[in-house]
Amino acid sequence: MNVKPIAGPQHGYASSGSDVAECVLAVEGFVLEWVRGTLLRNGPGVFEYGDDVVRHWFDGQAQLHRFAIAGGGVTYASRLLQTRAMRAIHEEGRLSFSEFATDPCRSIFKRAMSVFAPQVTDNALVSIERLGQRHYAMTEAPMAVEFDPETLETLGYGPPAPGTMATAHPHHDPASGSLVNLASSYGPVSAYRVFTQSPDGSVRRLCSQRVTRPGYVHSFAMTPRYVAHTEFPFVVNPIDIPLSGRPFIENFRWRPEQGTRIIVWDRQTGRRVGIYETDAGFAFHHVGAWEDGDRLVMEYVDHSTPAVIDALYLDKLRAGERTVHSDRPPPRLRRVTVDLPNGRVGSELRAEHAIEMPRIDDRRHLGRYRAVYGIAAGPDSDYDTPDHIVKLDNETGDARTWEQAGCYPGEPIFLPAPGSCEEDDGVLLSVVLDAGHERSFLLVLDAADLTELARADAPALIPHGIHGTFTPAAP
Repeated sequence: MNVKPIAGPQHGYASSGSDVAECVLAVEGFVLEWVRGTLLRNGPGVFEYGDDVVRHWFDGQAQLHRFAIAGGGVTYASRLLQTRAMRAIHEEGRLSFSEFATDPCRSIFKRAMSVFAPQVTDNALVSIERLGQRHYAMTEAPMAVEFDPETLETLGYGPPAPGTMATAHPHHDPASGSLVNLASSYGPVSAYRVFTQSPDGSVRRLCSQRVTRPGYVHSFAMTPRYVAHTEFPFVVNPIDIPLSGRPFIENFRWRPEQGTRIIVWDRQTGRRVGIYETDAGFAFHHVGAWEDGDRLVMEYVDHSTPAVIDALYLDKLRAGERTVHSDRPPPRLRRVTVDLPNGRVGSELRAEHAIEMPRIDDRRHLGRYRAVYGIAAGPDSDYDTPDHIVKLDNETGDARTWEQAGCYPGEPIFLPAPGSCEEDDGVLLSVVLDAGHERSFLLVLDAADLTELARADAPALIPHGIHGTFTPAAP
């Protein structure tokens, strides 16, 4: 049953202010003894610079949050990522780098240089990835920002991606320890490039595909043998970006008549297996993929159209506007099956319940899984901001939920119980905004039935975050 919130989520779209030194949190309930390690979260923390306010939620400057869990206790700290974009704001008192949907006034020459040099923002506010012993904050820019996972201090940059943009969601290759990612190169000759980043810092290109009008890319699919890029028909003419005077994302155009292309490469040989077609759709997030004989099966969260991007403009979020209606259906789990030899493509929705920010048991990220965890806004919610945690069974379509009036959870991260092989034997961690009490807390749920085990109140309200990761403590 959906519960009407007693207060809105607009608090989570305000700037957080300053860093928070490490402090001990009061814990209500019982944190299981085996839950030991560090939860790191990333997301926008500053939206105002003097009299200027960024236009989009994806344009806030990155802030890192650290919850350290040990012996049933929890500590918390946060720190703004000290990027070139953030330093320029401090020095000039205004936004100086091009962001996702906010672009400072500059000459055409400077716009062209910012896109094709590239000198796009290094504001890495989206995700966190670990490569060897290094931790990186990432966005869709071609560079990742390294930070210290203990102090949250900004350390420098990782090796640059071979393109103008790269996804914020690389895949881990357990065989090599490398990250596999997809870059988009914009220019007179544009291309998609699959590449690896090794723990020693080296970058190697695996395969590529030229493209006239690149699609917007936030994630992609990978299996032990294949890499698959789902090219949704939200595309751009690269020359428009420096000449139009519009921010980056506002140069993309929705072309549903083109349908969705699926470009599949063989990871071992680098050769293209084929290009396949399915119905038009739009997704930020792939969930997972696996091989079934000669078939490649992948799942992603389908928004149907890119209208969700417009819904995330900051003025709408702060006003509490609800934009889901008949021509913008809620995001749902879609499965696409590609028969590689004969080219047939099947597509189906796997559940009626909405879901976003999908997570699975990471031990199954290159294979088949059944439980998908995420967040969603209920059909009776007054807001676009997700107001409950959902667990989907992607075989039956059944859904379980956790919700509390006035609370707005972030992406749930699954931690498996020690020695367990069951994919829902463990706990979920989520950072929740309690709008009614103007505070945030770390929530611990039983992953099997979403019953609450514990919560730990943060000392400050934490803005709505995007993605994070958990690193278990050394045994």
